[in-house]
Amino acid sequence: MAILTWTKQLNVGIDSIDQQHRRLVDIINQLDESVALGDEPTAVLSLIGELIDYTHYHFEHEERLMGEAGYDANKLAQHQALHQAFVSKVLEEQQKAVTDPDAVSNNLLEFLVEWLSAHILYSDKQMALDISSINTDSSVLKKQQTDIMQSNLYSALRESETRFRDLADHLPALIWITNARQVPIFCNRFCLKLYGLSKAQLSKETWLNQVDDRDRLRVQQAYLQASVQRTSIKLEYRLIQADKSALWVLETAVPRIRRNGQFAGLMGCGVDITAQKLSEANLEQQVTVRTQELQIANQTLAIEKRQQISLNQQLKEAQNHLIQSEKMASIGQLAAGVAHEINNPLGYIYSNLNTLQHYLNDLLKMADTADLLAAQLPADNPAVQSLQSLQKSADLNFIRQDLPDLVAEAMEGANRAKKIVQDLRDFSRIDKQERALFDIEAGLNATLNIVNNELKLKAEVIKDYGGVKPLLCVGPQLNQVFMNMLVNAAQAIDGFGRISIRTGYQDADWVWVEIADTGHGIPDAIKAQIFDPFFTTKPVGKGTGLGLSLSYKIIQDHSGRIDLQSEAGKGSTFRIYLPLH
Repeated sequence: MAILTWTKQLNVGIDSIDQQHRRLVDIINQLDESVALGDEPTAVLSLIGELIDYTHYHFEHEERLMGEAGYDANKLAQHQALHQAFVSKVLEEQQKAVTDPDAVSNNLLEFLVEWLSAHILYSDKQMALDISSINTDSSVLKKQQTDIMQSNLYSALRESETRFRDLADHLPALIWITNARQVPIFCNRFCLKLYGLSKAQLSKETWLNQVDDRDRLRVQQAYLQASVQRTSIKLEYRLIQADKSALWVLETAVPRIRRNGQFAGLMGCGVDITAQKLSEANLEQQVTVRTQELQIANQTLAIEKRQQISLNQQLKEAQNHLIQSEKMASIGQLAAGVAHEINNPLGYIYSNLNTLQHYLNDLLKMADTADLLAAQLPADNPAVQSLQSLQKSADLNFIRQDLPDLVAEAMEGANRAKKIVQDLRDFSRIDKQERALFDIEAGLNATLNIVNNELKLKAEVIKDYGGVKPLLCVGPQLNQVFMNMLVNAAQAIDGFGRISIRTGYQDADWVWVEIADTGHGIPDAIKAQIFDPFFTTKPVGKGTGLGLSLSYKIIQDHSGRIDLQSEAGKGSTFRIYLPLH
């Protein structure tokens, strides 16, 4: 804050004098700012020296101007006396400031405020009016002087600061102020008495050394944080008193910000909370004893809880196994029933087609023999003419070509039906737990036959097999996994899409099966839940939420794993890894 803000009211009407007055005000304002920021004493003394040098120059110019203007000798002598008194006072205060920097803020600045008021606003204005031969009542100048100084409010500020220091010295709390370098520029009497230090001994090091070694670094970091971030802080720490005993302090510190936004240091207030800390220590001891008792009780409860969790987990696993077994048994019974019902009519269809094929061969031989016999008879023989007419009306040549193809296609259809029945029989044994060599790629083909009706209207199936060798596993259970994933892939596709099935080896220890679709994908939010029992995104009545969980359990029982890659709107890829050994 400036001691005096220059305005036109401070002009005396002589340009050179006004310019010099303005420079004097600027130096004094710099001095006030330096004191407020807690600058080094050398910087403060340098500004005082600059003030003395410039006032010499100003006074000489002013006195020469007065002499050239024929100023009244008595008044000139009075003016010169005022100048000499100012220089003497400033030199005296300069010497005091060398040994006691506080004297600058307490004495010199107050003197400068009074001198500025008297010199610029009264004596120099009166001099300028006299030189200009303008008669003005001195009481008018006095009133102007009072009004201008009151508008600057500096005197009130200095009085307020003095009252603050007096109040701080009488409070039983630590009150301090530092500059921007964290050097203390004020500590109240209580603070100095607690430290056992005098004002002359107070420095950044002696001040921080009073903080207990265990807390010093934390306190320094807190002060640094408040300085850098310009925020208030509240902390508790221990102080070492002059008698070497520890004192607990609760301290609040706030940054000092100048009107121009410049950081000027910290201001803090600390209160003694030692008694509170002792009470807390006693209470903490009681709490510790009680806590130990509760810990023992909690440990007992924790053991019981772990036992309950273990039992619940076993129950849940048993329940999942039961559900899986029941589901697999139901599927097995259904598949076995369907296979049995189809196999009976399929048997005599297949047998009859074989017999029909033999009969057809015989009939075609007989037709060939009839052609040979007719060729040996005359062309006008009635029997030959009747045979030729019959061959022409029945289109025997076309029958010779088409009938074998019809029988062959019927045999192919019967063979396909026989293969489907065999696949159903394989699924009828999915509840079996015996491990045996199993052709994974053949299992995938069998599964595709079973779910063909589910897939054909939803997706194009692309197979890219790596030629993996048979694996020792429970094959029917893996077929169940393949079926669950293929059906899920089809249901994930809106409209018509693509399902890709690939197989291969991972290093020398793993075989993998990958089923990828172009469906709507799985959002990241539910990826972690898709293998949970009973979790489903399908509407009520459309799914049980057991398909993927049962698949996960089957692969886990085979010491394998299932990896998932999916992105919403871009499909999903499930890759199953199974160990070779």
